[in-house]
Amino acid sequence: MKAKNKYNLIFDFDGTLADTLAFTVNAATEINRSLHLLSDEKIDFEKFRSTDTMEFFKDLEIPTYKLLFFLYKYQRKQSKQIDNVKVFEDLPEVLTKLKENGVRLGVATSNSTKNVKLFLRNNNLNMFNFIYSSIDYFHKNKILERAINKYGMEKENVIYVGDEIRDIKAAKEAGIKVASVTWGYNFENVLSKYKPDFIINQPEELLNLFKS
Repeated sequence: MKAKNKYNLIFDFDGTLADTLAFTVNAATEINRSLHLLSDEKIDFEKFRSTDTMEFFKDLEIPTYKLLFFLYKYQRKQSKQIDNVKVFEDLPEVLTKLKENGVRLGVATSNSTKNVKLFLRNNNLNMFNFIYSSIDYFHKNKILERAINKYGMEKENVIYVGDEIRDIKAAKEAGIKVASVTWGYNFENVLSKYKPDFIINQPEELLNLFKS
């Protein structure tokens, strides 16, 4: 049964809820060296933050199976250091207010459910109604669609909150609105080019999403 007339915010994890950029830069460098994928001079993190993630990986010409192994190693490494990953400043208070205002909160991510649960527990974020995780890294729109169907949401009452170009593309392909936060992986000027429904510069701006 559909959850009618109820507002839903679905959050991306890395770079949106979890401040993982510094960890990602360090982990990617270490894993790249251990797997001998690319020379150091080919890794340009400014370019990574300025382009679509899928296009970035495509330009590097890394075979898909090696990229998937890289992502597997990344999640394993993150799970060992998840206790050190913090939530972005001011987000907990905003999330609490959203919950008090009747907004259902969820997470949809290609990261592991285990990592997300540990992060939420460690940062006292017990206000989330659901976590939907899938390893389908290359089809995030499918992750969103499956989460929406599983938890009985009406698409017109759903907004996806993410920090990357691929989050914008995924939400549009899934037929839902998207709010792009500027404190994550992709820069604001880059996100704006892909025309998200909302640009969020400060966490408290999330409180205005459903006022209209």
